[in-house]
Amino acid sequence: MLFESEKSLDRGNLAQRTLAGAIRAYLDAGGKDVNFPSGQALSLEQATKEYKNKTASPELLTQFMRSFWAEAGQKIGKGYVVSEFPLGSKEIKERAKQGQMAIFVPAEVSRVDLGRMFPEMESWSVAEGNSAVDRVNNSSWLWVEASIDAPNRSTREGQLEDAFKKAKRQGQSLKTYIIGSQISKLLTDEYFDQGPTWSRLLGSCFEGHVVDASFRSDGDLYVGSDWDPEDHDGNLGGRSEEVVKA
Repeated sequence: MLFESEKSLDRGNLAQRTLAGAIRAYLDAGGKDVNFPSGQALSLEQATKEYKNKTASPELLTQFMRSFWAEAGQKIGKGYVVSEFPLGSKEIKERAKQGQMAIFVPAEVSRVDLGRMFPEMESWSVAEGNSAVDRVNNSSWLWVEASIDAPNRSTREGQLEDAFKKAKRQGQSLKTYIIGSQISKLLTDEYFDQGPTWSRLLGSCFEGHVVDASFRSDGDLYVGSDWDPEDHDGNLGGRSEEVVKA
């Protein structure tokens, strides 16, 4: 009988016991549809490895981001729901040619949360009570400029604003920048602006001034607001973001 065979299952095997419970629920429901439990999420290491081997796969992208947020959330005792990436391989490839990648940003995650998840950043901008303000607060799936060195270099603030507006994009927020950088580290072993460049982040400000940011190779995050709107430099660029539209 089925129930006798269930008794003989290895009690230490969680997957088998879960499946047996699902079968019993199915029979108890008279053969009607019931919700079967989903499988265990891949470790972040394994999900990263699989995604790096096929970065145009929307399924592997979703799996990677779910594993990323499962591990990050576990560090602070929170859980995040990551929806399926809504587009196909064609769109991913087209954006990659433009230097962009897709990332998932949970609406409920804060910069302070990110500071606790990635304490190596050691930045005032992720500390409790910090005065940085994200003027752009996009969430869910976003397209972000993913180059290690800052794109759009040698530009003034007004030039960046005009270029992003024309492209129907927004200046990147500091929160998005941090998340994108942590994902970049997993995929390329480098953070955004880990070298000599800095990125203006029009989506965030400190005391009314647009912030600029860069990472060091040890994960230390620098955030300042030292550049005037008319300042421009060969190593100073700016990043944008855009909500993914299905």
